[in-house]
Amino acid sequence: MNDLMQFIDINPIVEKAKDLNCPYISIIGGKGTGKTYGCVDYALKDFFAKNSKRPFFYARRYDKTFTPSICGNLVNCHRQDIINLSKGKYNKADLRGKIYTLSRETINERGERKKTNTETIAYCRSLNNVETETGDDKGDISCIIYDEFLTRGNELKDEFLKLQILHSNATRNRTDRFIPMFLLGNTVSRDSAVAEQFGIRLRDIKRGLNIFENSKHQARILLYYTDATEKNIDSAEMYYNRFENSRINMISRGDWVLGSYNIAPYDMLFTRGFTAKFYFNRVAVNATIGIRGINPYLLIRKPSENYNIAISPYHGKNNLQVIPKIYIDLVKKGNLYVETSEIGEDFRDICKHIVNGMEIVNCID
Repeated sequence: MNDLMQFIDINPIVEKAKDLNCPYISIIGGKGTGKTYGCVDYALKDFFAKNSKRPFFYARRYDKTFTPSICGNLVNCHRQDIINLSKGKYNKADLRGKIYTLSRETINERGERKKTNTETIAYCRSLNNVETETGDDKGDISCIIYDEFLTRGNELKDEFLKLQILHSNATRNRTDRFIPMFLLGNTVSRDSAVAEQFGIRLRDIKRGLNIFENSKHQARILLYYTDATEKNIDSAEMYYNRFENSRINMISRGDWVLGSYNIAPYDMLFTRGFTAKFYFNRVAVNATIGIRGINPYLLIRKPSENYNIAISPYHGKNNLQVIPKIYIDLVKKGNLYVETSEIGEDFRDICKHIVNGMEIVNCID
């Protein structure tokens, strides 16, 4: 678990979770750090350990993403390990419908393919219809891998509850051994109701291992925020650093994705005008409508106590309920300026939770 490794090693994370008797493990970071690869590797080794034959659950948010082009190679990219672990019994893994199967594939002299020794290694599950599979017990499983823990779009309604239903469907109250649930996410958005329900405030996490406890000081979830790996660093030096663009740092370093914003000129930061505070879930910004020449603009700055509440009525403490049309029109016309990209991203995240705010989010994205 350091930035000199080619890919992250999930084994120390799992061992720490076992020590704390905490089956919920989240691993987040940039693309290509080996999050999913490491978890599937864990599941394969469990499957072949002492011939346990325990398959795993692989979950995504929607059924439509279980396609060969999106996740068809999830298991088969471990082909050499499959051959080694099975001692040659299997040499291939395929996605058929919502099941991954292992098989021994041979090709005769006429080029005809034949598969034998077919066996299930994983069951696919989608959160959007997880309730329909409540009565389907697949027996003893090794782990659960949820591959879309964070999203820049919208989470499902009651997604936290759906994850608990998924866990219950998989484990069937079996408590005789450790069954980890891996929650994997790219650093695409720090606005996550699901993470908050696990007790995670994504804006506060540090690189490395973060342990979140409940009121009884029991570990609720372990979250590992990955450093850039050796592969990420080499790739960044070869391809991405030359652009000096913060938006692609998620690819190379696992930094949080930021939208594309007009950064306000220095003199604009001292704009005086009608200022409102936008607030949601302990994140706030000041929004000022100003005039430059004859053109109005919307300026988003770090919050201060020098503001007027411009929008009413309230829905909960300090939560503005409706965004007026003038704010939306200024954003649509390209007249949005921000103090920094990070503050612009805070503004975007707040808008997701205010009526009419998705019009602004869609313009930014």
